[in-house]
Amino acid sequence: MRNYLIVVAILVAGSVSAQVSFNAGSSTLKGFGTDKWFTGFHVGVEVPRDDAMSFYGRYTHHFARTGDSLAVSAVAMETTTTPYVLSVMSSSQMNYNIFEGGTRYYLGDGFDFGFAGYGGTSFMIVYNKVKTKYTDFDETKYEIDGSTSRDGAIFSLGAGLLGGVKYTVPRVGTFYSDFSVSYMLLGQASENSTYTGLYSNLFFGINIGYRRDLFW
Repeated sequence: MRNYLIVVAILVAGSVSAQVSFNAGSSTLKGFGTDKWFTGFHVGVEVPRDDAMSFYGRYTHHFARTGDSLAVSAVAMETTTTPYVLSVMSSSQMNYNIFEGGTRYYLGDGFDFGFAGYGGTSFMIVYNKVKTKYTDFDETKYEIDGSTSRDGAIFSLGAGLLGGVKYTVPRVGTFYSDFSVSYMLLGQASENSTYTGLYSNLFFGINIGYRRDLFW
């Protein structure tokens, strides 16, 4: 009877144990057809189902970049204003905020040990904050596209593929690097989201970081 209770206790202890990993690092993104690179950082969590497969979630922020300058027309609010139309230069800034989750499959030494490659799929929500700046003009007399608002946003839903490598150092942690290609399946832009030369439905990203595993 005593031996039976010991076995049950061991099984219960094993069943309630869990592992979760936290990671952070630097990120780079570039849209196909654009000439701007975005740089930023990422933080995330990863929960292994076993040594060959895991679930992960990650938030990535890419700092704002400025797009190409563009000439737009400022129209007078009153028909008696001279000149009635002004040419005004505008430039837009846009950043990337990516919330993603998915699965990873490990080959080699696996999730917990040594050197391994991994690949997987992801689904994501992307939020782009857009700010537009104009050269000085009299905003009491002129307006641009019926509004003087400077802010806009783009919301997108997408999916992607990723692949990478990692190396786990005992008692130190895991160092990793991965590459992903993502495509935006759906998108909605606000009226004031001017993003000349910055936005693309298809982009790739590179992440380099450090992962720390926690057990309880």
